[in-house]
Amino acid sequence: MIKLNRATRPSFLTEQVTKELTLTFKTTGKSVWNDERLKVPLRLSSYGKCAYCECSIVEESKYMEVEHFKDKHSYPEDVIQWDNLLPSCKRCNGTKGIHDVIDTPIINPYLDLPRDHIYYRDYRLKGITEKGIDTIEAIGLNNYERIAIKRFEIGYAILESITHCEDKIKEYEATRKTRTLNKISRFMEGILNECQPSAIYAATTATIALNSETFSKVVMHMKSIKAWSIECEELLSIAKTIALPTALNSQSAPEITAQH
Repeated sequence: MIKLNRATRPSFLTEQVTKELTLTFKTTGKSVWNDERLKVPLRLSSYGKCAYCECSIVEESKYMEVEHFKDKHSYPEDVIQWDNLLPSCKRCNGTKGIHDVIDTPIINPYLDLPRDHIYYRDYRLKGITEKGIDTIEAIGLNNYERIAIKRFEIGYAILESITHCEDKIKEYEATRKTRTLNKISRFMEGILNECQPSAIYAATTATIALNSETFSKVVMHMKSIKAWSIECEELLSIAKTIALPTALNSQSAPEITAQH
């Protein structure tokens, strides 16, 4: 889960329209939120991902559901309130169900910074705060089949890529070919692109990569051989903002600096 920025309320959703749609839901139960004029800006605000688990909600095999942060059954007056709507995958929406976020608050990625409330350890999320603990439970963020295995697969893939980058550095040291140096920079940029907010499962990828000892060594080595590009630095800076802590008493990504 990463921090999101809410898009501007759609122009059609005026105060009058909101009242009319709310009344329609309360009297007929109609899914008044099932409107592309709502779905499109919600999808864009989350980079086409579920606001909770960060899986893609634009793939053919998956689809987006409009999730009501304050559930529609307990809080019908908020059923079409823009600030109450989130883009979600079917599983996260279904798992959260009628959880009462007023009675037991959970993370709202549009309002809260997730890394203030949850940390990462052994492919599982753990709570730093009560809100973090309750979020993990309410949404099922440690579901083994749906999420935990996916984190392992993502972690394995990104660590393999980092090791491959390390091999490219060794190749450069043996040949000293400029084209190999350029390949190293481009390859690292590719790794860091997987750690950006727009990438699926970005928080997991950024956390695993930035806390890898091999990654730290590769970065320092790249800087020493002048392969560390401005693009790499910019991408790394962004990745640090979404990487989760890996210990209960640590709420920042590890500092990666060049050796002198």
